[in-house]
Amino acid sequence: MRDLWTTWYGQLVFLAAISMIILGAKRVAHRVWPHGLRLLDFWPPFLIVFTHFLTLQATDSSLAPYEVLSLMILGIGLTLIEAVERGEILYWRFFKLCWRGAELLTLVVYILALGSHFFLTS
Repeated sequence: MRDLWTTWYGQLVFLAAISMIILGAKRVAHRVWPHGLRLLDFWPPFLIVFTHFLTLQATDSSLAPYEVLSLMILGIGLTLIEAVERGEILYWRFFKLCWRGAELLTLVVYILALGSHFFLTS
């Protein structure tokens, strides 16, 4: 089980398995499935953990604390932008925008960590 989290191929297999389970659940429960919920909405927690293990193997230090810090800065920045630009903060719009930004950020950081893992360990 440890290899599933710590190796890049185990991580990709785990993401594929989780994605298949989520898509199956979406297909079975299509009537009660939330309209705006996508497959990538489930990935950020896993990608943060996977980034931690990949960067720990490649560089002997983890990138995950900096990733979490950047997610916090993203949330603060989006809050300020919503307040200044629109004059109000609507929770549903803010949380959706913040979570979509977190998806993008974690995916980009994971891809960079995967590339650095290949580059530095080869």
